Amino acid sequence: MSQEVKKWVEGNGYKLYWNSKKDYVVYNNITLSGKTDDDILQSLGELFFSENYGLVVKKYQKNRVIVIDDM
Repeated sequence: MSQEVKKWVEGNGYKLYWNSKKDYVVYNNITLSGKTDDDILQSLGELFFSENYGLVVKKYQKNRVIVIDDM
């Protein structure tokens, strides 16, 4: 999952810090949509919660950094 998130993050001008030892293999396509980056990141956080991944999304706008961290 981290590699797919990284593609989106970097494609939108951010840097990704996957600050967790957890990573997951996703066998199906996942589509997250929204009007803003915040909407999409909110959807990603909701996905992490609904699947009990134990991960949270943090956005640091000023530095253009997205952190995926353990709960």
